[in-house]
Amino acid sequence: MSNLVIQTNDSTHSNIHILAGIIRKTSQGWELLNNATHRPVGLNPTITEPSNNTIEVKFDRKYSQVLTCSITADEAYAEKGFMFGASVGLDKLVIKHSKAGAPTKNSDLAIPNSNIWISVMMIE
Repeated sequence: MSNLVIQTNDSTHSNIHILAGIIRKTSQGWELLNNATHRPVGLNPTITEPSNNTIEVKFDRKYSQVLTCSITADEAYAEKGFMFGASVGLDKLVIKHSKAGAPTKNSDLAIPNSNIWISVMMIE
């Protein structure tokens, strides 16, 4: 698995890891896109659904602190009013989703070629 690290001049937090990727719901489940035009960094390709309204994405390793996270709907999900957010742990994130303030189900996300964009920064 590839890894992208930024070295800082802060001796306490000298290495910041960037984790990023795009997930898509297919008929077989969730897929972490990895092809000629999309490449994940630091994310485990095994994506699970712990409940009917959450999506879990594991990191390639465990980190010591969370710096930031952004979960973004692509234009297809955005046009349909979906919102995404995540609870981030040291080795995974759990995405929740809603529409007009009401929780939605994972099955509602089965829209062909729609993507969820993940960007995370973790401290080593």
